Amino acid sequence: MSMSSPRPADTWNSGTSLEGLRPLVGLALLALGACSLTFLIGLPVALTYTDQFTVLREWGITLQHLRPIHESCAFAWVFIGGVATVHLWLVQAHGPPDAAMRKRTLAMVTLWTAAGVGIVISLLCGHFTGREYLGYSPVFSVLIASGWLLFAWNFYARVGWSLKGRPVYVIMWWVAIPLFLFTYAEAHAYLLEYVSLRPLRDLAIQWKSAGAQVGSFNLLAFGSLMFVGSALQGSESYAHSRTAFAFFTVGLLNTFCNYGHHTYHLPQSVWIHWVSFIVSMLELLILAKVFLDLGKLLKERTGSTSHPVIEGFMRSATLWTFLMLSLSIVIAVPPLNVMLHGTHAISAHVMGSMVGIDSMILWAAMGYLVSQVVGADHVSLQKPSIRKAVRLTNVFLFAFILVYLLRGASAGWSRYAGAAASDYSEWVALFPTLMMVFGAGLMVSVLWVLLHWICALLASRNPA
Repeated sequence: MSMSSPRPADTWNSGTSLEGLRPLVGLALLALGACSLTFLIGLPVALTYTDQFTVLREWGITLQHLRPIHESCAFAWVFIGGVATVHLWLVQAHGPPDAAMRKRTLAMVTLWTAAGVGIVISLLCGHFTGREYLGYSPVFSVLIASGWLLFAWNFYARVGWSLKGRPVYVIMWWVAIPLFLFTYAEAHAYLLEYVSLRPLRDLAIQWKSAGAQVGSFNLLAFGSLMFVGSALQGSESYAHSRTAFAFFTVGLLNTFCNYGHHTYHLPQSVWIHWVSFIVSMLELLILAKVFLDLGKLLKERTGSTSHPVIEGFMRSATLWTFLMLSLSIVIAVPPLNVMLHGTHAISAHVMGSMVGIDSMILWAAMGYLVSQVVGADHVSLQKPSIRKAVRLTNVFLFAFILVYLLRGASAGWSRYAGAAASDYSEWVALFPTLMMVFGAGLMVSVLWVLLHWICALLASRNPA
């Protein structure tokens, strides 16, 4: 493998040729397409809670069909969005891709597109595995893993194996790539009879592998946050700071034990749960510190181009980190965990983290990528309605998550108090309507932004 030397950090914003960025457009479109599909599929998923569910049943579509499609698209959005951001850095730091890298990138996009189409079709046809986050056939897992190997090739061929002097976000990506492959393979351990015939072992491995796999996604996303923050500030100094490396260290440790609060019901050692709880809290606290520090640095910079949409998403991620930190503390407390686990409160935490933290970060990263392709002054990044959509996204997301939390809390308390619990029947009846209204508002706000970005990227491929 040939390895080129990285460019100095101060040449990042000197301009990368459109020709050099063009191979990234396909990746970015695939990521934004997966994100759009996640929200579009979310609407019929929400319909399953309403009286309109009978209409879907008449078409042969049930929640069993829709939920794994929704999950698969959400995971695809996060990891492909992270991959696109990593490739943007590779181009900016190491120059335009050579012919071999272009071919690998094209093959990677083709494999993941084929896997995505195949997964949606197979799930709609009723071919389920019943696994959490892996509801599709293992055949498609081979395509996904193959594309990831090509991504690893692109990355290590340019970055190499030495981490000396690297900013923290490069180290995050350097670790995330093999970690995903390991945890993805581990998640398929259910295919072995040694695991599948032992339910307790199967559950423990499933949650452990899923937690670590989410950790690999988080490393991609948080690395993207550091990269974009450094690029907007025009300096890598914070990416070399002690706080940044402390966050990486605790985050990596949390990757391997953050599943603990999902397995309180399993006969495991108590220390596993305590370690999981303590490390999770440390990671979130340090992440909150990172967000605050980056926000302060961006405010202090001078002479840089205004990026209201990108910075709006970064500020939103800061807000949602604090909100999810508070919720994480609540659901990690064993008595409250017992009350809330299995209710809509956990769904609120998952969606709040996925949309409020990971997606906000990656929308900022995708906005930065779009700015590099079409220019920071492009209408898709400066239009007043786009800025308003960022604010509306936060409003609708907050209302949507709050409705889920209240529904979960009422169910948990009813389960705990039994006959002594208050009558929540009116609230339960109102939940589907509120969830549909706020969910639809969230979807429209997000899709308004994504549609402008997709059109801008498509236009860049066919300039007039």
